[in-house]
Amino acid sequence: MTYPPQPPESNPYGASPGGGPAGPPPAGGPAQGQGDFAAQWGIKENPGRPKKVNQFTQLLWVYAAATVLIFLFSLIASATAPWYLATGFIVGGAVFGLILGALAVAIAWYVTKDKLGVFGAADPRVPLYVGLGLLGFFSLGGFFGGWGLGWYAAIGTLLGLAKLAAVGGGFFLLFQPEVEQYLKSRPGNQPKPPHQPPPHGYPHQPPPPSQTHTHPNGYPPEM
Repeated sequence: MTYPPQPPESNPYGASPGGGPAGPPPAGGPAQGQGDFAAQWGIKENPGRPKKVNQFTQLLWVYAAATVLIFLFSLIASATAPWYLATGFIVGGAVFGLILGALAVAIAWYVTKDKLGVFGAADPRVPLYVGLGLLGFFSLGGFFGGWGLGWYAAIGTLLGLAKLAAVGGGFFLLFQPEVEQYLKSRPGNQPKPPHQPPPHGYPHQPPPPSQTHTHPNGYPPEM
C-alpha cells in the first residue's frame, strides 16, 4: 500500500537569506531585532535611540561606575589607614555613594524603558532634572572625606569631579531638542490620563407587572 507524498513541513524559523531552510536562533543569543543587555540598558550605543539619548544614559552609568570605584578604594583606605583616622566615616560615605549610584542606574532604567510617565509630569524631563539635581548635590559631599589620606583624597577628588561632570553633561543633554523630542514622543513617558469613574445609575428598568390579575377581556374579575 502506498501513500501520496506529504508536503514539506513549514519552517517555524523562516527561510535563510540564501533560500535554504534556516535553523533555530543560537542558544542564549539575543532575539532578532533586539540588542544585548548593554544596549538595552544604555551602557553602549543603541541604534533605536538618538545618539544624545544614548550619551545621557552612558553618563549615568559613568556616575554609577565612579561610585563603585570610590567604595572599593574606601575599603582599601580603611584597611591601611592609621587607627586614629575615622575610617568608618570614609566607608560610610562610600556606601551612601553606592546608593546614589543605584539612583543613577534607576534613572537610566526609566529612560531606556520609557517609564517616565509614572511620575505624572507633563514634561518627562522634570523627574530627570530632580534626579540629576540630587546626584549633583550629594556628590559635593565626596570632597570632604578622606583628607587624612593623601592618595585616597586625590583619587576621591578625581572620581568626584567625574561624577559632577557626568551630572553637568546630563543637564546639558536634557536641554537638547533631540533629547526633548525623543522623550516626549514615547507613549510610556506621557502622564496617564485621570481615571474616569463608571457612569452612575443603571439603565431604566420596566416597572414590575401589576399584582392585580385582570380578566382576559379587559375587565377586572368578580369578587
